[in-house]
Amino acid sequence: MDELLAHLLTFPPHPPPPQPLPDIEYDKQIRALVQLLNHTSASKLTSGMSSGDDLLDVLNPSINTLPYLHTLLAHIENAQNSKQSVAANLKAFSPSSELWRKMLKFMEHFDPIQVRYVGHEFRRLIDAAARVAYTASTPEIAIQPIRNAILRLDPSSSCFTSSHVLFAHLCLSARAFSSALPILDKDIFHFPSPSDKSLSLPLPCSDHDTSSTFITTGSGLSDKLVYKDYLKYFLYGAMLYLGVKNWERALLFLEIVIATPTNNTVSMVQVEAYKKYVLVGLLLEGKSLPMPPHTNHQAAKIYRATAKAYEALAEVFRAGIAHRLHDEARAGHELWQHDCNTGLVLQVLDALRRFAILRLGKTFAALSIPEVARRTSPRPDDYAETEHYLSSMIRDGHLNATITQSSDPAKPPVLRFASSTHSGPLARSEAQQYSDLKKQTADTTKLISHIKEADRKLELSTSYLEWARKARKSEEARENRQNSGGELHTMNDSFGVDEDMLADM
Repeated sequence: MDELLAHLLTFPPHPPPPQPLPDIEYDKQIRALVQLLNHTSASKLTSGMSSGDDLLDVLNPSINTLPYLHTLLAHIENAQNSKQSVAANLKAFSPSSELWRKMLKFMEHFDPIQVRYVGHEFRRLIDAAARVAYTASTPEIAIQPIRNAILRLDPSSSCFTSSHVLFAHLCLSARAFSSALPILDKDIFHFPSPSDKSLSLPLPCSDHDTSSTFITTGSGLSDKLVYKDYLKYFLYGAMLYLGVKNWERALLFLEIVIATPTNNTVSMVQVEAYKKYVLVGLLLEGKSLPMPPHTNHQAAKIYRATAKAYEALAEVFRAGIAHRLHDEARAGHELWQHDCNTGLVLQVLDALRRFAILRLGKTFAALSIPEVARRTSPRPDDYAETEHYLSSMIRDGHLNATITQSSDPAKPPVLRFASSTHSGPLARSEAQQYSDLKKQTADTTKLISHIKEADRKLELSTSYLEWARKARKSEEARENRQNSGGELHTMNDSFGVDEDMLADM
């Protein structure tokens, strides 16, 4: 083992040389280390040093990432496959074990460049952590380490992987809604691309404009993804956003699930998304929303046919009659419970009152609290409750208004609606507007860079080159038919950028 350790410590050179290794040399050395580790048995890695120390106590996960990961996995597999009792095996890699603490240390400190070369092993560690958490019926304990792992590998979290689905499910199982936001708030722009040898991709250790150029189907950093993984992630994400009452993001995620292309049919995941979409539309806009753009026409018919009770509830909500809405909600109680949407329906009942108050602002500049209670409250004689409800709406940013107290104690408080978005408690200062503008500009710039990268990958793909060849031949044939003589012709400008590239094929 001491001789093996000497080999394991040769890469990366430590302390680092004055000049970093060139990418080609770094790639060569790390691949040699990967090959050595792949040919080293698990029993050898867990046998310990001649001094009695464990290899994990000698290696530094931030420097010796690859041997630390392989050794950690070897210990975990030994613990789970030993001939001891099931209870003893579970205890060896339990949340209170030393092995679990070393896994946490690795997830927080590993070198993200080195991990690009051992994607399969990295994913096995993530899966093992989740499996232990589920087995112990404490999914929350795996949330932070897996979140750290995803963001340390890819700080942008812009490339969709199987770990995203696993993480979202963990958060949902633990009802850890806020804990999911550091991942959910980062938009997905790419999926692992096929490892096309015809593409001239940078080395894994090189600088990459986006994570999609090192997270590929052959990298092992994601398990094989299927259609439903994509749907489940966005449905889970929507449900997590619902947990923190971020209706806008929840609606966006639901729209993605509903509008995902289908072959004249839909999955149950999409049906569940549509049911929630109807309810979220009422919570966010106070009305039924149109079907998301680009939704398959046949799929839209199926959605409406399978969600008639939800459509009926939305129709009653639109009428604005509180007792009818409560009757409709009671009539569908078993269905809401079966669909796990009871909580949303209860919030829809409350939203009817909220939107009734907002509509008053379109008609009146000010109203006394008793008058607001008479028009909107289920308890029109309870003025204190109405004032408290209005105060909570103002505090939560739902109502741009103020409550003023009269100098005459005999007169009731008055709700005064702001005349525009530039006044009242929701008015934004110039500094806030400037900050919003800067964020929008940064988001647009980021979006453009991701679109350019997607275009670049498309233009270099085999299928695109084949299409371009056929298009060029068709253009030449068309021009030859139009010209009876043998004069020279110039290619259409739209193919000019591909001409040199295609000539070499």
